[in-house]
Amino acid sequence: MIPNPVHVSVSPNISQEHLAAVPSTAGVYSLRIGNNPPHLSSCPNLRKRITRLLDSSYTLGKRLQENSAEVMCWPTGSKLESALVMYGFVKQHFPNDYMKRLRLRLPHFVALAGGSGFPRLMGVRDLPRAENSAGIWGPFPSRDAADYYQEQTVSLFQLRRCTEILSPHEDHPGCIYGEMNQCLRPCQAHVSREEYASEAERVREFLQSNGRTLTASLSDARTRASESMDFEAAAQLHKRIEKVQAAIAARDKVVAELDEFNGVALTGGLTPEEFRFWPMLQGCWQEPVVLHCAWQAERPRPLDVEIRERLAERLAECLKRAPGPHPATEDLAIFSRWYFSSWRDGEWFPFRRLSDLNYRKLVRTLSNMAKEAMANTVTATPGSNR
Repeated sequence: MIPNPVHVSVSPNISQEHLAAVPSTAGVYSLRIGNNPPHLSSCPNLRKRITRLLDSSYTLGKRLQENSAEVMCWPTGSKLESALVMYGFVKQHFPNDYMKRLRLRLPHFVALAGGSGFPRLMGVRDLPRAENSAGIWGPFPSRDAADYYQEQTVSLFQLRRCTEILSPHEDHPGCIYGEMNQCLRPCQAHVSREEYASEAERVREFLQSNGRTLTASLSDARTRASESMDFEAAAQLHKRIEKVQAAIAARDKVVAELDEFNGVALTGGLTPEEFRFWPMLQGCWQEPVVLHCAWQAERPRPLDVEIRERLAERLAECLKRAPGPHPATEDLAIFSRWYFSSWRDGEWFPFRRLSDLNYRKLVRTLSNMAKEAMANTVTATPGSNR
């Protein structure tokens, strides 16, 4: 996802006219001398940064001019776009250690997996291959967050916690969780594979609905117990509902099953009137949709209708060339760095199907971002504070 760069010809007689082609916006730039590896970085003002680097009064600037360095710039409208441009460029030029150079860490997930027909809930970081990629939820902001949600969820059910490859037999020593009645004890052949699979399916349903289905059933049972004057049973059900709600609260709202991790990131563009929609399908970033919003001009059709049609067209193109159901872990790493950061400069709109996308909220957010961008432009204009 690397757009066409702005090239700057560097020579000993470089002038301000040569630098006029460099935009005064945020972006990513690359410096390269001869066959040496390129240097890549981002900055809030490309023209100011490039002018300072090429200043002949500095040793670096003199060296760059004498060796006719290659300078390329990519103006960007958001930090998400800068991260995607840097990722594509560094991966292209440093295929062996690009993750280390970018300091990009793979996110953490929770997976319902395991061999021998007895799955368990576990934290993972390296995703399995496509044929085994179902039943993975994430990304979580940290390993502690993933582990905590895993523990809260497992405590509600009777799945095994052991990591061994099970070969059930009655002489198996078992573990403390079986003694505490917190495990179905499949290692001791206490239940059949079908009975254990039924419990695993309950866990899968809990993860898919984020506990809503279980909360509703427990609430109905509590109501029936109260109506029949069985207050002891109602109190026990109430405590269980509190445990379910604690598990739900431990999961960030962005966490979803990766086979259905779809959404749109809305960020600013290169001008106050330009905005970009960054679709993500099954954890993979797609090419953005650029939208120009001239708020004073009359639009031939409502804005939400135009956004709906543009996104539907782009996603249809993406689905035709989709590589497969396996989510891109590195794309999710970029998403996690952007979404969970304190410097996030956009909004995320998740959906399972495109028809589920909240277009009203999207247009409202777009309008607020446009007003803020226009206000910042007026404030930055000389003489605007008279």
